[in-house]
Amino acid sequence: MKKLAVWLVLLAVLLSVGICMAAESEHLSTKSKNMMVDRNNDGKIDGVDIYDESGLVVKRGYDSNENMRVDRWETYDENTGMPIVVASDEEFLLQ
Repeated sequence: MKKLAVWLVLLAVLLSVGICMAAESEHLSTKSKNMMVDRNNDGKIDGVDIYDESGLVVKRGYDSNENMRVDRWETYDENTGMPIVVASDEEFLLQ
């Protein structure tokens, strides 16, 4: 009977630790991140989406001439989700 009680306590502790680690991982995964995308489904990366801490798109980059370099950026309003700044640069100086 004591062995069963010890096993149940150990299992409860391990389960609690696992839940805490999963919650922390979820919290950490919401930080700002970039995602490379294939916008025209041709199998080549032709853009990047940049997300804020809450998971909303704040900036999108486009490769409009298929040379695998971003040459157009759109910045999005955090309240409406609509583009507020569109910048294009054929010299690839935009970041």
